[in-house]
Amino acid sequence: MKKRKDRRIKKSLLVNISRNGLEQMGVTMNVSRRGMCIATTETFPIDSEFQILLAAADDIFALTGLVIWNTRMASPAEDNVPAGLGIRISAADPGYYEYIAAIKKDRRRAMPAPCTC
Repeated sequence: MKKRKDRRIKKSLLVNISRNGLEQMGVTMNVSRRGMCIATTETFPIDSEFQILLAAADDIFALTGLVIWNTRMASPAEDNVPAGLGIRISAADPGYYEYIAAIKKDRRRAMPAPCTC
């Protein structure tokens, strides 16, 4: 199995997924420069490409993504989302990359300093 090049950041962001005139909403479980995991109600086939509008803070970023894995729960609990998509980002607004870099920077700043005892 191929290792990820970028570490994923746990982040819940609202997304609108659009493919061939069909649209659905989802929420990211994690994000990185090159990919994301999206919790959805329906899956898309592996290798299908679609457009994503991602709402982050006061911005909306347009991305193009490719499904690299999908999953569906047989009997999801009432508070669980029934499906998920692993997405490889093939194109994104430059602002998306800046947003991801800012999140990483903020997370590093918030990490406690190592103990020097």
